[in-house]
Amino acid sequence: MPTLTVTKEFEWDCAHQLHDELLSNEDNKAIFGDCNNVHGHTYKMFVTVSNANMDLKNGMIINFKLLKSIVDEFIVDRFDHTLLNNDPLYDDKNRVTTCEHMVYDIWNILKPELLKFGCKLEKIKLYETPGSYAELVR
Repeated sequence: MPTLTVTKEFEWDCAHQLHDELLSNEDNKAIFGDCNNVHGHTYKMFVTVSNANMDLKNGMIINFKLLKSIVDEFIVDRFDHTLLNNDPLYDDKNRVTTCEHMVYDIWNILKPELLKFGCKLEKIKLYETPGSYAELVR
């Protein structure tokens, strides 16, 4: 049976440094190259949700305005114009701020918030650059 979903797009700017404290500076440079330096990106993210109990009266899985407010509050406002390495999510010094770690962490933040409104998180696609992204699918 097909699943009906809705998707909303988000964008923010922030900086990070790909660096593993357990490695030497030489090893970090060898593994992460230029990304071992502090640098910034304009992140673009697509959040896709479903709701088995869609409101048949208004025909919505979730109001896009509500979805925007949830994601803005818990993700965009938290990360916009920050240095990701300073966020408590990355206090574990060998937890590198890769796009893969970020999409996993964002999933874990948003999933319980969306469940409060009966929505299941179906997919997050996070672009670090226009041609590179990580995607997590339920």
